[in-house]
Amino acid sequence: MTKVFGIVGWSGSGKTDIVCRLIDYYRKKNICVSSVKHTHHNFDIDKKGKDSFKQMISGSNEVVIYNEKKWAMVSALQKKKIKLEEILDKFSKKTEIILVEGLKTSKFPKIEVYYSKIKKPLLFPNDKNIKAVVSDKITKDLDSCKIPKLEFCNTKTIGDFIINYFRNEK
Repeated sequence: MTKVFGIVGWSGSGKTDIVCRLIDYYRKKNICVSSVKHTHHNFDIDKKGKDSFKQMISGSNEVVIYNEKKWAMVSALQKKKIKLEEILDKFSKKTEIILVEGLKTSKFPKIEVYYSKIKKPLLFPNDKNIKAVVSDKITKDLDSCKIPKLEFCNTKTIGDFIINYFRNEK
């Protein structure tokens, strides 16, 4: 079964940086990793005038752009909310770990990324699904933190923490 682990934190905290470093770290360890980037913003990934765009505006619910080496699926704007589980089911069966960036209130295990200069409240005190905090420095707010505190720049420690979390959860 694919393991799902979240990387959460306030905007500007460094989530994308950590996710990209973790992807590279796992790839070098021959672990098949995939990722989900959640956004609150409206977005388009298809270009006006392209055949796939024409198929979408003609009414296709989903369009797959494909060649023998790469593919992408674009969905039409849906009337009902799409659950994360529906998206996770679309990943290849060979995927071993899925990193989800964002979705602060999700119920799967997560690491909080905390950047002291942002001056936002820590999330972990109110979220039992946060299993560790990654920070740029230990602040007074983190002094009494009972969950593991990891260094922002230490990709190996963060990556190994996630792997060990899955090993120990059995």
